[in-house]
Amino acid sequence: MQILSILAALSVSMLILMNYHNKISINLLSQKFASLMHLSPHTLTFDLAIYTMGVFLLGILSVVFFFAPLYKSLKDKYTSYKRELERGSISNTSAEAKIGVLENKITVLEKALEDALKKQN
Repeated sequence: MQILSILAALSVSMLILMNYHNKISINLLSQKFASLMHLSPHTLTFDLAIYTMGVFLLGILSVVFFFAPLYKSLKDKYTSYKRELERGSISNTSAEAKIGVLENKITVLEKALEDALKKQN
């Protein structure tokens, strides 16, 4: 995935270098529509390199703003899942410790019972 992003950045850089002196015009109000509305036509003229860089940066920003909430929610889910696993492992460890204590108590009680039976006989 990183290779694709590097290739995209390199290709945009090449486009910028190749079209540095070319101009692009964007019609805000076309000649026909301006004459119908009795207004003057408006156009913006940019260097094609600046236009390409602007479109590239807008694309990057739109991807970041689109995926940032998704990334945050997945990160929150991951941390909650990790916390749940830690709780489960702690409860398993404490359950194992309780079982060990109970087994020790049983062995002590069995030994006490054997000693009491020996003393009676």
